[in-house]
Amino acid sequence: MKYIIKIALLLLIIGSSSLAKAELLPYPTDTIDGKIVYRYRVPRSIGLYRVSVTFGVTQDDIILWNPQLRERGLHYDEVILIPANEKIVETPDIAKNLPAQVQQNVEIKESLDTTMVVADSLAVDSLRTDSLLQDSAKVDSLKVIKIALLLPLQADLKQRDANMDRFVDFYEGCLLALNDLQDSARFELFVYDTGKGDQVIKGLIADSVLHGVDAIIGPAYPSQVAPVAQLALIDSIPTFIPFTDRVQDIQFNPFLFQFNPDVKGEANALASYLEQSKDSVNCVFVDAKEADIPYSIREFRQEIRNRNMSNTRISVHDILNDSIGKALKDSMENIVVFNSEKFSNIQFLMTYVIRAKGKNQVTLYSRYSWQKEQILLPQIYTSVFVNPNDSAVAHYQKQYELYFKHEHAADQPRFDLLGYDLTRKLVAFLTNSHYEGLQSKIRFEPVNEGGGYINKQVEVIRK
Repeated sequence: MKYIIKIALLLLIIGSSSLAKAELLPYPTDTIDGKIVYRYRVPRSIGLYRVSVTFGVTQDDIILWNPQLRERGLHYDEVILIPANEKIVETPDIAKNLPAQVQQNVEIKESLDTTMVVADSLAVDSLRTDSLLQDSAKVDSLKVIKIALLLPLQADLKQRDANMDRFVDFYEGCLLALNDLQDSARFELFVYDTGKGDQVIKGLIADSVLHGVDAIIGPAYPSQVAPVAQLALIDSIPTFIPFTDRVQDIQFNPFLFQFNPDVKGEANALASYLEQSKDSVNCVFVDAKEADIPYSIREFRQEIRNRNMSNTRISVHDILNDSIGKALKDSMENIVVFNSEKFSNIQFLMTYVIRAKGKNQVTLYSRYSWQKEQILLPQIYTSVFVNPNDSAVAHYQKQYELYFKHEHAADQPRFDLLGYDLTRKLVAFLTNSHYEGLQSKIRFEPVNEGGGYINKQVEVIRK
């Protein structure tokens, strides 16, 4: 099947069926010593293997032109030289190169229990095998857990959406999680390239290819959730949904696990935190038409009012007239709550707030997504992520760089860590064990009797 990557995860070896593309690729070229070379600027989260596949040359060919890579590997944003491949090689149909048993999605033969079969035109970098060998007798005695991974990898597209790289990162994290768990179970990982719509997923369900798996991770988009949720309910398949909080069926489907907290849960977490200092906190809400206020702000405002906590109101006009002071209270922390979830909508107002606050203590009610912005006020916000800075993350990072041969961007949140945490949490659920996350301290709680589960572990962060 075109959309399936089936893995017998005993020896964690990743290969690729991609071959070189055309002779002239859309990168700047130069001629050095009579040889045509590309000048290639290295993007984030990419390894030497993936570059070699993209350009249709060997890794040794690239190192020959860039000897500094032999010891340290690739660095983000550096420019390297890559010799042009003089041959034009047609990229094959991935599915045609898979063993018949993988194409037909039937049980893996015994011979495949000591190899990994992957059809992946994204060419995820090879994992080393020397540290991953296991005693065959021990392996045979372990429980087999079958996991389906539904991600929009866009593996069949020549020009991929750059935003899809985060799902490749998520995939890599899943692989490392299963690698770390090999002493406790055997895993068969079925990876499906779902795209952005629901057609592929509906086709997989119609073809019954997901029947018999022990769990599902995914899908990515809200429009894809409904058909997967129905399958999960009919076949009793625990399904972990990583990327969206729009899971309508979760109220009555006990097999759904929503990673992203709901809006009410986040509002409750922040209000409960502030209530501990109830006598010294004043929430300043910037007025707007009710229809224009995001649902998350409405929920937070209602929580503050339900708890009889101090709150005042101010208009944008007051801010522009440097009259914000009339809404602020002395000797209290004034938390300014704008009626937008996009920083770009309020950025022009920040100068006025800073100028007019005087000696009052003013804190901005912020968002996790605003953390890259230059904000000259203290901030408070909620997040499902924590800062990954302990020794366990350091160990994970060493394993990541060892296996995938590239450094990871420091962007937060890291989707590879999300994939790792969620996969470990899933296996812990299936095996009735415990897992404490690296980047996310996941705590699933039922939404009601007979319903699904939502992650209630919301962190309140000050910055």
